[in-house]
Amino acid sequence: MRIFEAIRPGLLIVLPALFVAGGTCITKVYALDRSTGQGPVSVQKSNNDADDEAAGSSIKTAKASTSPGLSSSVQKEDEDQSGATETADRPPSTSDLTKAPLDALNSVVDATRNAIRSYLAGNKDEAVKSLEYAADQGHAPAQWKLARMYAEGDGVPRDDLRAFEAFSKVCDRHADESPDSPTAPFVANSFVALGSYYLNGIPNSAVKANPLRAREMFNYSASYFGDAQAQLILARLYLEGIGGAKDLKQAVRWLNLSAEKGNRIAQAQLGQLLFSGEAGMKQRARGLMWLSVARVGADPQKDAWIIDAHEEAMEKASEADRFAAIAYVSQREKRTK
Repeated sequence: MRIFEAIRPGLLIVLPALFVAGGTCITKVYALDRSTGQGPVSVQKSNNDADDEAAGSSIKTAKASTSPGLSSSVQKEDEDQSGATETADRPPSTSDLTKAPLDALNSVVDATRNAIRSYLAGNKDEAVKSLEYAADQGHAPAQWKLARMYAEGDGVPRDDLRAFEAFSKVCDRHADESPDSPTAPFVANSFVALGSYYLNGIPNSAVKANPLRAREMFNYSASYFGDAQAQLILARLYLEGIGGAKDLKQAVRWLNLSAEKGNRIAQAQLGQLLFSGEAGMKQRARGLMWLSVARVGADPQKDAWIIDAHEEAMEKASEADRFAAIAYVSQREKRTK
């Protein structure tokens, strides 16, 4: 479906369609979707990301005290949803492990390659052994993959405490990783995982729910790494006043940054806020534009709420709103080419 058809069916305007591949829907901010481990691969930072890095500088200074050794059970939210590939919402994959810089020792290289081969062949016991060796040498992608396996019970007994400890090692040792490095997506996603753990706490462990710490984790990933999922969740925290005061302007700001990176959940939520004026800044045409962009990438079964929100806005929009939305879509296409 072309975006222009989504805004006004039948309107004869011949312009290239902008297709946005969406990721997994987070219907609640309290959980990281464990079916995909949502977290983007490398993303292009927007012009506003320079400001975001400044916003996260205080957390970067205090990183040694904000990410050691706890773990928590991340509540699964929508298990039937699988992340779309090559999107701003996709977590680093097993094949991405070799893209990050490796230790000079051939044994680490061999261990990483063997882990990938074993995992893809279904021999997860062997994969875990190789990942543990590489992780012990400080290889961040191996630490991340090992954490993900324990968090999901993928080939090993589910152990949230071990998962959290592994994610914490990634964050402790690689928090200053360049946002443009191949390792950065693994680090950014580890901060998102820690944030989700801190939101929920871990039953029968020393890990207690700490919304303030959770917000710090999401803020660091969102501001320093420009992580689209972290930006989305941080916006939800500001909207709901979790881990700090409500701030609708900050919520809109973070939603906009995530939406610009292609996160369709952020696109739809931003569209709803702007169209309704709930955030105190009623911009019906811009809201309709974002809802239309999100609608193009929406899955009829998984994203029914996006489709419903778009249809509702279409019914309420005036003809002027629709034409203005088309103009905004055209401007966005030119800007993102």
